[in-house]
Amino acid sequence: MKVIVIVLLASTTLFAQSKKEVALNNEAVSLMDNGNYKEALIRLDSLTSLDENNFIYRYNRAVTLFNLKQYQKAIAEYKYLHELIPDQSEYVFQTGNSYEQLDSIPQAISFYNKAIEIDADHFIYFFKRGTLFLKQNKLNNAVADFTAAIELNPKHHNSFHNRAITQYKLGKHDKACEDWCQAAQLGNTYSQTNLKRNCSKAQPCASVK
Repeated sequence: MKVIVIVLLASTTLFAQSKKEVALNNEAVSLMDNGNYKEALIRLDSLTSLDENNFIYRYNRAVTLFNLKQYQKAIAEYKYLHELIPDQSEYVFQTGNSYEQLDSIPQAISFYNKAIEIDADHFIYFFKRGTLFLKQNKLNNAVADFTAAIELNPKHHNSFHNRAITQYKLGKHDKACEDWCQAAQLGNTYSQTNLKRNCSKAQPCASVK
């Protein structure tokens, strides 16, 4: 998740913000960058009390709450942000991500679905949903999502790795080994272990470029 920094221009303000607000927000961001989320939250609480509909303040507060593992509060922030800007998929996705941290899998999948409906160009949306499908043993759905993630980002080794696990569970061992080869060549050390353990061919990666 990205934090948002505001720089005050010499003769103008952004979003009608005062110099004090800009300074507070940038202080908060600096604290977040250094992992001091408790102190950052104090400043972000002050900012949102000054302007409750400012999406920059609320987004940074949502990120902070998530990192403080206050997931329910983060969810409330992301839902509020989604109401402010309904066509922004990030807020919906992060709502799902927060539900996933709470182990509320059906809710997480529901929000990942909504994020993909809004914007289907983010590989991580498919990867995260596919991982939850894998946990639920919905293997065909998982393969479809990992495949979509790979099409969007052919270098995402975790998508190859998880698709390999799914293929192996489906009994498609050759395809699983091909995916583990791809993932290993992209640097996934877990895939290297699975290749040695599960792939019996002398050179299982010979046909993989």
